[in-house]
Amino acid sequence: MPEKGIRNRYSQSPFQIFMYDDAGMTSTGSAFFYEFKGEIYLITNWHNLSGKHFLTKEPLSGRFPTYIDLKLVTYIARESGERRVFTSLAHKLEIYKDGKPIWFEHPELGEKCDVVAVKISRPSDCAEQFHVPVNNISRLRTPVVPGNTVFVIGFPGSLSVDFGLPVWKSGFIASEPHYSITTGGKPSKIGGLADGITLPAFFIDTQTRQGMSGSPVFSSFTGTWNVNDPYEQLDVSSDAFWGRSDVAMNETRMEFVGCYSGRIGRSEEGAALGLCWGVEVIECICSSAKLGQHPHFHELE
Repeated sequence: MPEKGIRNRYSQSPFQIFMYDDAGMTSTGSAFFYEFKGEIYLITNWHNLSGKHFLTKEPLSGRFPTYIDLKLVTYIARESGERRVFTSLAHKLEIYKDGKPIWFEHPELGEKCDVVAVKISRPSDCAEQFHVPVNNISRLRTPVVPGNTVFVIGFPGSLSVDFGLPVWKSGFIASEPHYSITTGGKPSKIGGLADGITLPAFFIDTQTRQGMSGSPVFSSFTGTWNVNDPYEQLDVSSDAFWGRSDVAMNETRMEFVGCYSGRIGRSEEGAALGLCWGVEVIECICSSAKLGQHPHFHELE
């Protein structure tokens, strides 16, 4: 770990994005790269690219992006040409081609899932040690359980540090991550909430801010677990346990668990609950490669 330099590699994963229309910048957000079957995908929220709430379809600002800038850490040449400067630099990405979106949406939920993926090539000037796909930083699995500390790493209120480093916001996993959540429902005598919208996401308890939409979420776990099967019930009293080589002993590790997309309704707002869309959602979107519908014109098609 360097004393003078970046002290946590997870700070090197996300990047800031700026949304634009013809009149200028409309909003800012966060994004990250994800690797799936050898391809690199930009992951962010549907509402960042559409300018609309993903459930209500209401405009977020009355302006709708036509392209975005990815603010990536890179080296740029000095005017003298003798050495290069290490900084972050905006890279333009058109989000429509021939009038159609370039992003992939969830194959079943479509716009009701606030995650999109864009197949992309890393710009050649992007610093090699930065913006590593989040699932390649560490492949070690950990128990992901309610109560775990999570870190949402992004750019709240358009803030960044020094040459463009993100800000860490902490919270906790607030619901069982294996089970979908329901929003807009009402109390029911049978099952969970009734007449709501079921989403393949889980709640996190955190005070995030605008600009963090699209941030990667990492879960931190401290303890002892089987690195191949994190949910195995370990028997530390057995003689065989102490000869095992597949157990992490009293360690603290982090695992990428999904994409953050903020609060979705009055109930979630009042409870300070944000959404985390899990890894399975991201991989489903990348695997299906289903191009998104135009968020403003497809109703007329």
